[in-house]
Amino acid sequence: MASLSLLPKILSDFLFGFYLLNSVLNRATNHMQKRCSQFKKKTLSKSRILRTLFKASIFYSIMRLIILIVFRNADLYDFLYFHFSNDFAWIFLTIILPLSTAVLVAQKISSKFLTDLGKFFLPLLVILTITGYGFNKSYWGYTIKRPSVFNEVKNTNEVLSITRLEKKFDERQFKILTDSISYKKYDYLPDLYYSNFERPYLVFENMPNRGNLWRYEEVANDKNLKLSISEVNKIQTLIINSSFLESPEEGYEERGNRYDIQIVEFVTSDESNTTIVPTNKSISQRKPSLEFEDKFLLVSMKSGELSNDHYPFYEFLIKDDKIIKKQKYFYDLAGIEGMEYSILAPIAEIAVLILSLIIFGIYKLIIKLRKTGYNNV
Repeated sequence: MASLSLLPKILSDFLFGFYLLNSVLNRATNHMQKRCSQFKKKTLSKSRILRTLFKASIFYSIMRLIILIVFRNADLYDFLYFHFSNDFAWIFLTIILPLSTAVLVAQKISSKFLTDLGKFFLPLLVILTITGYGFNKSYWGYTIKRPSVFNEVKNTNEVLSITRLEKKFDERQFKILTDSISYKKYDYLPDLYYSNFERPYLVFENMPNRGNLWRYEEVANDKNLKLSISEVNKIQTLIINSSFLESPEEGYEERGNRYDIQIVEFVTSDESNTTIVPTNKSISQRKPSLEFEDKFLLVSMKSGELSNDHYPFYEFLIKDDKIIKKQKYFYDLAGIEGMEYSILAPIAEIAVLILSLIIFGIYKLIIKLRKTGYNNV
């Protein structure tokens, strides 16, 4: 009788346990289905992105070649690349614009042929880009574009002094020169490749309504507006201790350790649109005529050859007896000037695209021959 009374309780416990097990299995099944659905969506999303990238790489290189042809014919391609005060224009024109356009076109065009071709081309394009930019950095001193002048120079409001110096191979100290600046007038499109000491002056000429920038030649030619020997010695110590100067190769020590130096003393101000005529007193004392924010020294240096036909150019920005910015680049004379990856990249990329097309064609031919062989067997 006792066993019969326990039977309903055992049956109810069994049914409740079965209900719990069934609920757990249902929840687990739903969760797995949901996760599988999410995984499929992610997989499809990644696959769609990859297909877009494969196609976009082709359109990207074609767009860059078109830009090269159009702007080269307009004599603007090299002008933007070596420009002294604008980096963004080059980056936008040669990277951002073709890349964004290529992605948009790739999303609109559905082509298995272009997708398969891009699978061969994109890895080669990445290798070419890394190698090319690596060469640029190693040989020319910059990756994408020759660096423009410092932003502080672009915000100059008054020029207080311009001092020319030199250091000969057998001398230890920078020597102050009292002759006039070696600057010549250029046409609208100057030869920016060889412009070095002229870089700040080209900026000043673009801002004739600021302070005394329109009088920079007078400032440079005034023998009273020069740094003192003690000031020059401080600057020389800062530069030597920076360990930023390149050492010449063996056999080029005499030429590579000979320097021409230019130091531009200037201030920046909020009153950037005010044209002034400095007084004789302010000129002789190298004092600004307007309220100013900061005072800087732009030190530009170049040496003789470091190696065959290869020359360096350095720029230092000094504030409060400290180097706050520095940059350098290299250029060639009668060497391989102009052979820079950023300039020649579109041509190299199209050459690699043609190579990829050949490899892709050979691959498709091999696949077709194999299928034909299997069918014959």
